[in-house]
Amino acid sequence: MAEEEVAWDSTVQEWLIDEGNCVAGALGDPATGTFYAAAPVEGEAGWAMVYKEPYEQMLAQEDGSEKSETIDESAIMKEVAEGKRPAKGFWVAGEKYTITRQEEDEVEGKAVKVTIAGRPKKGIVIYTTEASIVMGMFDEAKVATQNIGNCRKVVAAFTEYLVQAGY
Repeated sequence: MAEEEVAWDSTVQEWLIDEGNCVAGALGDPATGTFYAAAPVEGEAGWAMVYKEPYEQMLAQEDGSEKSETIDESAIMKEVAEGKRPAKGFWVAGEKYTITRQEEDEVEGKAVKVTIAGRPKKGIVIYTTEASIVMGMFDEAKVATQNIGNCRKVVAAFTEYLVQAGY
């Protein structure tokens, strides 16, 4: 693992995980949808929580049947970063989330795309700038104080830090 990746993993840990507002977090490239940093850092636990290599999944079709389809989470994340709703659904680490909100926001005078997604007791907040995807995940079942509001607050603060630093 490159030194810079380790540094970014620690930065994600510091901003999103350490205060208990997110159970996992990641930093990625909006041009590809690929993550290059994840937390929690210890044992690389964050990676298992934010990403799964391409896999086959049975998906319901319009006619009511099911069909095996390839899920490429990086391609899906790229669509979400562009403000789109992926046709195959929004999948993160092998779990399907429902996108509940997509909106524009402004951080330090820069336009950002915000995506909110959830599943029972869990949720994801994504802020996308021209240069970065910042994703925070919360899990109310693991930590009672984790919720959409606290997760969004720290994802927004981390995004502001990145924009101020020129990322």
